[in-house]
Amino acid sequence: MISFENIDKFDWLYDFYMNYLCIMHNHIYYRHFYILNEENIPEKGQPTIVIANHQNGMMDAMAILHTMFGDRRQPVFIARGDIFKKDSVARILRFFKIMPTFRSRDGNVSDVKSNLALYNRAARVLRKGGTLVIFPEATHQHGHFMNTFKKGFARIAFSAEELNDYQLGLQVLPLNIHYSNYFNFRSDLMVTVGKPFTFEELFDTYKENHDKGYLALNEKARARVKEITPDIDIPEYYNEIDALTQMMSEPLLKSKGLNPNNLPNQKDAAMTIIANIRQYHDDAPDKFEQLMLKMREYMSLLKKLGLQNWIVNRKLSMFRLVLRILSMIVTLPLYLFGFINNYVPRSITKHFTNKIEDPMLHSSVQYVIGTVATFPIFYLLIMAIVWIISKHFWIALLYIVLTFITAFFVHYYKIAFRKLRTFFRARYFRKTDDYRRLCQLNTEINEEMEGIIF
Repeated sequence: MISFENIDKFDWLYDFYMNYLCIMHNHIYYRHFYILNEENIPEKGQPTIVIANHQNGMMDAMAILHTMFGDRRQPVFIARGDIFKKDSVARILRFFKIMPTFRSRDGNVSDVKSNLALYNRAARVLRKGGTLVIFPEATHQHGHFMNTFKKGFARIAFSAEELNDYQLGLQVLPLNIHYSNYFNFRSDLMVTVGKPFTFEELFDTYKENHDKGYLALNEKARARVKEITPDIDIPEYYNEIDALTQMMSEPLLKSKGLNPNNLPNQKDAAMTIIANIRQYHDDAPDKFEQLMLKMREYMSLLKKLGLQNWIVNRKLSMFRLVLRILSMIVTLPLYLFGFINNYVPRSITKHFTNKIEDPMLHSSVQYVIGTVATFPIFYLLIMAIVWIISKHFWIALLYIVLTFITAFFVHYYKIAFRKLRTFFRARYFRKTDDYRRLCQLNTEINEEMEGIIF
């Protein structure tokens, strides 16, 4: 088993690598990376446990790393123990300052018992003024909802205080991690930093009954994360409510004169819409049920016709379609250059990604393999080949710069092509009964939702 002693010791190689990853993460992989309320982060040296919602595998951890990297701190993460079974993987995780915690389904009894040593080690990290990161839900899920918090977070927090005679002054920092899209390259990512809190009022409860103390701290911590998280807590209608937040976000923001393409604005709109739908559910359950049935039919028709909400009831101008086609024809050579020169690293990355069964780990695999191996190695190889053939370094450098830039162009060209295809599908179906019903439902749902949110 790999040793996790001194995992919190400052590592210069890790620090150097994080600077590289910051560029790749904040400016290349993600189009925009927002950190809201960064001033709430406790100063370096203040014992802090960071807690956050968990949706997107390792990308959640990377989001927190880059949120906390402003003062070059190196937080220690706690992750589920089953991913540490292979020493080769464990060494990589150890380098990234991640140590294991075991659940009964992750390992044998001895593994679970070893958690006591983990709690003591984590407490020592905090005692030295370190920052510890844990996802209290203990699992990741696809969606804007929160699971219950497990005991591990509370055990570590109380153990740290107990080992320091309840004088540690441990701060708990709640975060929300929010994505415009979980899977797509060049999507947007935002971390909202909540206000840190302490829990000394629960010390007596913990001393009397450990389990009651754990439960009380979990309830307090979950409430603080929920305050800054879009949480759809009506699970039987999750898909319908999630689709409604996407449908109504733009009209709500435009009514307030706000940019509907800004992720912080989108998140605020989503939280407002979710809260109003929850109130509608409580105040008018029969009308709520009818709205959900309409939404379910609407989503079914979208899927049947292969359309998206943004195209419904939209004017389908043939002139605009022709302009789009002409622009794509003119820029096709750029697309082909970027597609051909980036095909190998993209295919290798996709190959490894497709081997992962859990879709919520796909972006993590794409990011790690792409930024660490396939793209940088292949770009250096291409540059060397062009340099040898041309015998001019500046030609090789120009070629690789164009290859890099057109990789982005390929991504946006594909998006434009998919939108163009959707336009044609909408024009093809516009005289069918299904499309007319789709437009009717769109109008009815929008009118009802306007009465709910405005």
